[in-house]
Amino acid sequence: MEKNLSLAGRAAGLPSRHFASFSTGTIDYTPHHEKILILIEAMNATKICRITYQAIMEKKAKTYHIKPLKIFSYRDTVYLHARMAIEPGKAYREPDFDPLLAIHRLKKVEKTTRSFEYPADYKFEDVFDKNFGFMKDDCFEVVVEFTGWAADYVAERTWSPDQKIVHKRDGNIKLIFSASSEPEVVSWVLSFGDEAKVIRPKRLKDKIKSVIQVLGEKYN
Repeated sequence: MEKNLSLAGRAAGLPSRHFASFSTGTIDYTPHHEKILILIEAMNATKICRITYQAIMEKKAKTYHIKPLKIFSYRDTVYLHARMAIEPGKAYREPDFDPLLAIHRLKKVEKTTRSFEYPADYKFEDVFDKNFGFMKDDCFEVVVEFTGWAADYVAERTWSPDQKIVHKRDGNIKLIFSASSEPEVVSWVLSFGDEAKVIRPKRLKDKIKSVIQVLGEKYN
């Protein structure tokens, strides 16, 4: 807020004590500064990097060659968006999705001497601002009905650029939007408790029903 007001020419003498930020589950990035600096240098020089990455739920770290394109933050986590690069001496297979790497899971980053051409078709906003979901899979339409406090909360926000909100006479709303990550939609809907109900697609309704049943059994 201070930076924005400064640009508007209205921040003279504005004290920092007026503002704060609070979040839980944060990550200490101090031990990762050197890796971030190497990635920035590689992006500036368009150099391929050799990285060792420990993916979540994987027992062993794996090594890849990547073209680093963008470092960004999402919900208090810093990520690297990249494209795969050919590894010397190995056959190249085009991946289904571009690498999306959590910075704190990078075990090692090395800037190589090999250069890459920045992809002319790459636009960060086209990848991440099209629909609901951080992880990108096939896109699908979702319809969810919200009641009570959740209806007001959801109606105040944008969840997908193409969303539609239908206000009902009883105060409930229907949110129609596109998504690309079923697990994220499931988690998000469940976070509203009994104030949210998926209308479609059916497979999503069945998935949430299954999760609720498992949760019920755990608390028996």
